[in-house]
Amino acid sequence: MNLTVAQLIALPVLARARPEIVSGHDLEAREVRWVHTSEIYEISSLLHGGEALLTTGLGLVALSPDARRSYIADLAKVGVAAVLLELGRTFPEAPEGLVDEARRVGLPLILLHGVVPFIEVTEVAHALLLGGELEALRVSSAVTERLLQALGEGSGLVGLTGLLSEIAGCPASLYAAESSLVAGVPLDLPHEAAPSEGTPLRVAVIAAGTVWGELVLDAEASPRLRAIAESAAHVLGAEAARSHAIPVSRDQARTELLRDIVTGRYTGAAELATRALGAGLTVRPDHKTVALCVRPRSARSAASTVMIAAREAARRVLGAALVAEVEGDVLVAAIIRPAELRSVVARFAHAVEAELRSTSGGGVMVSAAQPVDDIPALVSAFPSARETARLAMRLTPAAQVVLAMDFALYQLLSSLVDDEVLERFVNDQLGPLLTHDARTGAGLVMTLDSYLAAGLSKTKTAEALGIRRQTLYGRLERISRMLGGLDLDNRERRTALDLALVSWRLRVSAASGS
Repeated sequence: MNLTVAQLIALPVLARARPEIVSGHDLEAREVRWVHTSEIYEISSLLHGGEALLTTGLGLVALSPDARRSYIADLAKVGVAAVLLELGRTFPEAPEGLVDEARRVGLPLILLHGVVPFIEVTEVAHALLLGGELEALRVSSAVTERLLQALGEGSGLVGLTGLLSEIAGCPASLYAAESSLVAGVPLDLPHEAAPSEGTPLRVAVIAAGTVWGELVLDAEASPRLRAIAESAAHVLGAEAARSHAIPVSRDQARTELLRDIVTGRYTGAAELATRALGAGLTVRPDHKTVALCVRPRSARSAASTVMIAAREAARRVLGAALVAEVEGDVLVAAIIRPAELRSVVARFAHAVEAELRSTSGGGVMVSAAQPVDDIPALVSAFPSARETARLAMRLTPAAQVVLAMDFALYQLLSSLVDDEVLERFVNDQLGPLLTHDARTGAGLVMTLDSYLAAGLSKTKTAEALGIRRQTLYGRLERISRMLGGLDLDNRERRTALDLALVSWRLRVSAASGS
């Protein structure tokens, strides 16, 4: 336990002595390392600092006021945490000069107005202090064991840092000696702070006898957290020395993590979550994880070129993100607010194209799966993002941003393209038009599809088809006659035709292989 002067005098064994604080402040911040009892005047030379000194003042009886002031001044110099003076047996009140000197040197002086056996105070306080030491040892042993196990399983500096974030319950970051971030999330660190002072907690990482870097835990220092950090620093130092102080870069670690997510090379969700923390990906409140697929429109843009552009665009638009090329697709995982999905993906797509303009040129299409709660859930999100991209390239090749929710109907029907029931439905709805187009090439099915896509606007439909409005009127009249009437004000009829046209587009694109 981390015992302070305030906590010490609040213990029941001391509280019944009615302690009175006559000197000192911030007792909650003054740490007690040990509780000592002594009546010796020259006791200061036997102390090391951090002690709470219990005394009846017997050693001060025959001394002058100046000598008593020296007694207090000497105790303050060695860093005694507090002096607790019991009144009654030796002094009925604080001796002359004692309180004034304690106030001058800033040493807490606490008067005990009741008699309490000092042995009871030390037994209670030392049990608490020793219990804290044992707890720190237990924490240190448990942390070292978990990290060494991960090290034996092949976790590098990034993986170990991610595991440490889980153990500590706060963000962990690992910096090399030149202040470059090796693993974890970047933190705004004051350069003048000592490695173990203040918030965040900072501990030096020693490799091969030299300072290799620094481990930072973004939380207020506590004995438990310090024990965790110091134990972890030893393991990280050993790994840095073993790998000759050439760590896997965060970009490389992120690429490997994304490829393993997509290809299934992982032991479980816990491993993915730990590696994500080490790679600097933390899902904050009100945020989710999204899977993106980036496809170039031009065959001139190689996947490797698009990946480089996507990585730079991700840094500027998405922040911490995973980027990798997998089987010809450039895939990205990022943390976003779900309400901003469409706008963020659009900015990212623009940024990718801006990067490409300086190299191969050409545009891209970016598809996004439904956002998921955490990194492990990307396992099911990436297939959706890739399938959405595949369908969009066939059905809406001019689109720059496509969300899976926009293509939910396409994805449902694409699994039924070869279904006989769906084929009969399409023929029932569009059969006469399909037969007529096959015989004459009149394009009536395409005309009806464009008409519905334009929201039944004849002007927009004519512009989309590149024909005169009079020509469109003639086609619509022919369509209505061949379908036995075209009542598009009827919701059920309009929905059935729209569904049949979606299925037709899927069949045409599948047959063309585009």
